[in-house]
Amino acid sequence: MRQPSFEWTRGPAIPVVSVLFALVLGGLFVWISGHDPITAYAALLRGAFGSPYDISETLLIAVPLLLTGLSVAVAFRAGLFNIGAQGQLLVGAVAAGWVGAQWPDLPAIVLLPLTLLAGILGGAVYGGIAGWLKAARGVNEVITTIMQNYTIVFVMHWLLQNGPMQAPNAFGTPASAPIGAGAVLPVIVPDFLVPSSRLHAGVLLALLATVAFWFLLWRTSLGYELRAVGLGMRAAAQAGIDPRKRMVIVMAIAGGFAGLAGMIQVSGLFHRVYDGFSAGFGFDAIAVALLGKNAPLGVVLSALLFAAFSRGGTLMQSDAGISSHLVEIVEALVLFVIAAETVVRAVARRWGTPVKAVS
Repeated sequence: MRQPSFEWTRGPAIPVVSVLFALVLGGLFVWISGHDPITAYAALLRGAFGSPYDISETLLIAVPLLLTGLSVAVAFRAGLFNIGAQGQLLVGAVAAGWVGAQWPDLPAIVLLPLTLLAGILGGAVYGGIAGWLKAARGVNEVITTIMQNYTIVFVMHWLLQNGPMQAPNAFGTPASAPIGAGAVLPVIVPDFLVPSSRLHAGVLLALLATVAFWFLLWRTSLGYELRAVGLGMRAAAQAGIDPRKRMVIVMAIAGGFAGLAGMIQVSGLFHRVYDGFSAGFGFDAIAVALLGKNAPLGVVLSALLFAAFSRGGTLMQSDAGISSHLVEIVEALVLFVIAAETVVRAVARRWGTPVKAVS
């Protein structure tokens, strides 16, 4: 008798099934609460993609989700769990905001690259600290990066409220001085096409970062070494690869991706650093990377999906009268099904059918 095949667990099968399953269960919750699931999801789609302006706003949300998702994904590929994308994003934002405001009169050809470099390096250094502690002292990167998240929140609060980055005569929310005009990312959609569009060149930077992620991991010797460490540190060491050194490198790279997200938020949207400006993109990035299977295209699609949930959830609440918390339920269900993949693989092994790891 032929044994059942579990090859469907490879590739996009699990992410697609998880999303569909989560949407069905989410619709069930809507129905139980006395509302129409079709009306709810129609409102969600309209909020995310109902007009060119809505699409542009969804893309703006997808940019930091994509970059922080890449941050988590590149660490996963090397066998590390980067919980610190949120903190690395904030450090990148602070560094970019400081540079952009420090020399506001520099021309864009000088100031914008400096601001970009500051954001990436700020996140890279902060991520590299966790990598060094893991490599040199064996400190679990999950604990370290969680502590780093809290550390930068309080440091940022001090810097903006009564520290050296506080804007003169600032009232209300603590904030830094505005960055120079040369550090602002230009809007790439003309007003006559999409009135009041805020879609900026950070979208292009995020796509370039995705290409860089792919090229690094699958077209360079360093990427091969990082993936080898992720598959087995002992085997990688026997092949002449130093796992400890690669830990520091990959966490710095992860921090660089997240730092770029922080820089884009400052240069593209806010034009200064606000205390608590981030909407938790670094934490959602974990779900984005898991759903995207740590692959470039998968992370892009996953970021778009979660951005659509975020943008469309607001309209769903106002138009359909359904709490936007439904979106959080759907996201949680997606993660639940993704986590259940380990159960699927265990069943596959029990049936005696080997299931290869997702590349």
